[in-house]
Amino acid sequence: MAKHLSNARYPTWLIEAAPRIIKHMNEDHPNCIASTLYGQHGIKDKNAKMDNLEVDGYYIQSDGALYFAKFTKTCVSPDEYKSELVKHAHLYRDFELS
Repeated sequence: MAKHLSNARYPTWLIEAAPRIIKHMNEDHPNCIASTLYGQHGIKDKNAKMDNLEVDGYYIQSDGALYFAKFTKTCVSPDEYKSELVKHAHLYRDFELS
């Protein structure tokens, strides 16, 4: 995520938490990212990576393109962000690539 001054679109909590969330998801939960990409956009890519966070979802990088993974709500804290990521993991479990 680009460095921004805090505002409604990029609140301080998101700016501060983004590097940690992105690193954790890309290292520990790449299957969740890939299954969300497949579930929301119909794209199969085991190498998909979380790229950039927004308060209402995140961007996934796949084959040089960015795709937005939409949450069901706008998050106002790291805990809400985690909850939305867990929702995606459950919602798109059937889209996991083997």
